[in-house]
Amino acid sequence: MSKEIKKLLSIIDLGNLNVKGINQDEKNINFKSNISRDYESYPDAFKYTLINGEYTYFERGTFSLEYIKTNKDYTAQVLYAISKLHNDIEDIKTNLTLLLPISEMKEKTKYINTLKGKNFEFTVKNSKKTNKKVLIDDILVLPEGYISYFALSDEYKTSSIIIVDIGGRTTNLVAMVNGEPKLLKTLKIGVMDFYSKIRELNSDKEYNLEDIERLIKEGTIKVTEKQLAEFANDILNEIKIYLKIEHYKHVCWTGGGATVIEKIIKEKLPKNCFILDDPVNSNVRGALAASKITWGITNGKEEEK
Repeated sequence: MSKEIKKLLSIIDLGNLNVKGINQDEKNINFKSNISRDYESYPDAFKYTLINGEYTYFERGTFSLEYIKTNKDYTAQVLYAISKLHNDIEDIKTNLTLLLPISEMKEKTKYINTLKGKNFEFTVKNSKKTNKKVLIDDILVLPEGYISYFALSDEYKTSSIIIVDIGGRTTNLVAMVNGEPKLLKTLKIGVMDFYSKIRELNSDKEYNLEDIERLIKEGTIKVTEKQLAEFANDILNEIKIYLKIEHYKHVCWTGGGATVIEKIIKEKLPKNCFILDDPVNSNVRGALAASKITWGITNGKEEEK
């Protein structure tokens, strides 16, 4: 006789600006992706992991400018994200889903080889300091942008649609017709390009790149509609190399970068353009749906034979 057992899932998007995650119960997390390993005289004032005697501090330091995600030092970020997704569990056995840009999917074995079946014991300081044990039981690596397709309603899934997933350093471009992929591309343009340009325009203030987004939200830095339109146009020019958006019934804009140019998308772009609900988390929501299908999980549980 079979029985259902609770299965922990950790879906993590290691973005260049933000790390996003969701678990089997649809708990979401989001934190800045910059890290620091500089010496701190009082570590417990900050959020960190302590792994094999090394502190990694989160939402401190600078953003990585490495394009290839699997070349980054990602283990501490993965373990910190897993800890946040399962905050009340000290001994965690989880299946892990990670995302990669479409152009980097050929590198997915690096994630699998370094993480699958591995045990980790470490200390994490988030809202409180806890000793954690993590076993990554199985791992799935899925393509960014394309996986947002699983977060769409049936109306869009059965039509012709372009998905424009604007990330930190790259934009994933996907074209689907009746559920069949017609184009999967990664464009080397992202919202960090926009923030870098804004920093250059305010070079006399000597702002750090890591602070630009916050300073815009706080109103310290003023961004004009013209500047937003120029960034949107830069992305459209990259898209035009591969596709004509007027040849598709729908154009779905998603990713954190879509929220930056939301006004332009809604007011200036063709009527077939729209922003996906909760665009920041669309990749992890789609990846959760795909992960449940892959691992045979319903309502957070799998069947044990």
